[in-house]
Amino acid sequence: MQEILVVILFITAAIFMGRKIYMKYKAPSGCASAGCDACAPTKKSVKLPEHFKSYFY
Repeated sequence: MQEILVVILFITAAIFMGRKIYMKYKAPSGCASAGCDACAPTKKSVKLPEHFKSYFY
């Protein structure tokens, strides 16, 4: 019984990791490939609160 559970767990983990790898390297599609740049990342500036500035500067 334990062997069956281990095999099922291993197969589930292999499917999960395979899907993650597939989704990571899948060819992009959608509006970004159309050339309109609507989905392009934008430059965002981050403003730190005053009490954090003493830690980083």
